[in-house]
Amino acid sequence: MPAGRSILQQFLGETLQYHIGFWLFPHCGEARTGLFETENPGIFRASMEGRTSGFVDWFLGHYRYSYVSFLSFIPGQDRFRPLRFELTKKYAGKQSRRTVVFDYARGELLFSETDRSGATPKKQEPMQEGVVYEDYLTLFYNFRHGSYGPLERGKTYHLPLCIHEKMKSIDLIIGSRAEEEKAREKESSPANKAYLVRFKVHKEDVSSKSVVIVGWLDKEAVPVKGTIKDVIFFGDLWGDLVSRKVIGISS
Repeated sequence: MPAGRSILQQFLGETLQYHIGFWLFPHCGEARTGLFETENPGIFRASMEGRTSGFVDWFLGHYRYSYVSFLSFIPGQDRFRPLRFELTKKYAGKQSRRTVVFDYARGELLFSETDRSGATPKKQEPMQEGVVYEDYLTLFYNFRHGSYGPLERGKTYHLPLCIHEKMKSIDLIIGSRAEEEKAREKESSPANKAYLVRFKVHKEDVSSKSVVIVGWLDKEAVPVKGTIKDVIFFGDLWGDLVSRKVIGISS
């Protein structure tokens, strides 16, 4: 975390743009992440949105996905907490959506899901006192800000993540220097790849057999590359950072 900067000063207005590719098509799609204010005071919108392009777009039926989180800022802790998370997938004229509502006033989580067969019954789950709740996007920013400690090679971070009823956490591993150097040798553009990370996600969130994601962070914890391993039909599917813009707020 940059010295003296709050998480809002570090990330508000940040936009990351990625090109998506695999072995046959080095550029078959695009993805973008961003964090911005909403019209509601104190509520922010974070998103990660992706789409296929070219021949692959036609072949997959115009595949679109989005992770959207509405979140608030906790000043005393200098971190974000999720209020509502939505994961939406669209392709071949079909759409599915998973929603999680974090109701702190009532102390409960509300899970709902809709797909081509209709909506499934909503499931409620009580929130536990003293437990930190994260969705993918709040965790994305809180971790990068240093809320779970500084980046250390060879360390495993046990991180909270509540998107599915039976999913409460993930383990994110930063590779050792030896693992990092070996992996960097295989990169065509090794510049700015400082930390090698890997973790697993829920099988419903990615079309992968192994659900393993391997990525690179630069020295400032900006994700410069991410690879979803063993994606059905494609093998390894990667995203390379092509631009980063930060509007920011005054200190």
